[in-house]
Amino acid sequence: MISQFSTPDRQRITLLASLLVCVTFSAGCGSGTPDDGKVRNDVTISITYGGEAVAEGRVDLEDQATGEAGGGELNDSGSVTIENIVLGNYVVTVVPPMPDPRPPEPGQAPPVPKKYPNIPEKYRRAATSPLKAEVTAESTEFQFDLKDAN
Repeated sequence: MISQFSTPDRQRITLLASLLVCVTFSAGCGSGTPDDGKVRNDVTISITYGGEAVAEGRVDLEDQATGEAGGGELNDSGSVTIENIVLGNYVVTVVPPMPDPRPPEPGQAPPVPKKYPNIPEKYRRAATSPLKAEVTAESTEFQFDLKDAN
């Protein structure tokens, strides 16, 4: 049947069939919650420095006992919601955004790296961060002020 179509039409039909197969398979694979039997919850974390929202950066959670982890980018309000976190005790780290990996255009000076004094060094690594979050069925919102935290 396909042989009756011109080459561009055959290519379109093949592409359409391929897309249909991809959509069909991906719809069955991404239910949003892993089916591993672990109890999970969504977590919202707010980060401030001296009461001001930290609006750039990433928050990561790591349960050092189990290896469970999750993370996400801070929004303009200094908060992030991380979905499907396994209940447990987590170390919280806050890291500045990654610099642009693109090299400068020929003849342009490289960009000056941006400093993030509102994210002190000790909060950037799990080994030194004093921030902790115990995620339970009831406890899903956490607020940290990086200037006042121990």
